[in-house]
Amino acid sequence: MEYWIWLSLLPNIGPVTAICLLQHFGEPLQVYFAEPEELYCIKGITPKQIKSILANKSLEQSYQIIENCAKHNISILLQNDNRYPQRARTMKDAPIVLYYQGNLKEMNDTVAIVGARRCTQNAKVQAVQLAEQYARQNRVIISGMAKGIDSYAHTACLNAGGYTVAIVGNGLDICYPSEHKRLMEGIVRQGLLVSEYPPGTKPNKYTFPRRNRLISAWSDEIIVIAPGKGSGALITADYGRKYSRRVEIIE
Repeated sequence: MEYWIWLSLLPNIGPVTAICLLQHFGEPLQVYFAEPEELYCIKGITPKQIKSILANKSLEQSYQIIENCAKHNISILLQNDNRYPQRARTMKDAPIVLYYQGNLKEMNDTVAIVGARRCTQNAKVQAVQLAEQYARQNRVIISGMAKGIDSYAHTACLNAGGYTVAIVGNGLDICYPSEHKRLMEGIVRQGLLVSEYPPGTKPNKYTFPRRNRLISAWSDEIIVIAPGKGSGALITADYGRKYSRRVEIIE
C-alpha cells in the first residue's frame, strides 16, 4: 500500500508516467528499488522524472496518509484492485490510487449528470427528473457534488433510492462546498464518495479539471445541463469525447 501511495505522490510523475512505470516493473515496490540504469532504459521517462524517483525515497508521507485515512474512515483503492471500475482503469491517465468512502460496488451502467452551479428552475427540474428516471432504471448517477445541477442530481437519486457516486476535487476529510455536509453524509450512506486526493487536500483551480476527467472516465454516458461558457461541465464533456463516451448537452 505505502509504495503505491509513494508512487502516486512523486513530483513530476503523473498518472500516465506512473502507469508506464508499473507496466515495466509490475509493482511500485520494484520502482522504488530500481537502479538508475534500469530507469534510463524505459522509453518515455525523462531525466527529470528519473531524478524525482531516485531523490524521493521517504515513505513517511505515505504512512501519514494511511494513518489519516484510518482516522477519517477513508478507504484506499489501488489500480490493480478488481473493484476499480474497468471502464476507468483502462484509461491511460487513470490514477493509480483512489480514496473513497461509502459503498464500492460493481457499476454496470453509469451516467454522469453535471451542469451549471447557478441554473434556472427549468434546468433544475430537468436534472431532477433525469436522475429520478435513471435511478428507477438502476443506473448509477455520477456527478461532482458541486452546487447547482450536480447537487440536484445527487439528491434526486438518493431520494429515489438510487446509487450515486460523487467524485470530488479535494480530500475526503473536507466537505466542499461546506453547505453540502448533509448531502455528503447521504452519499456516503447510500452511495460512494471518491477522490484521487489524500486527506487534507484542499480544492483549487487545478484539482477541479482533474476531478472532471474522472467523472468522464467513470461514466458510460455524460449529460451536461445548462453549462456556462468555459464551465467545468464542458471540460467534463470534452474529456467524455476524448474517452469515446456518449455526450449530450442540454442548453
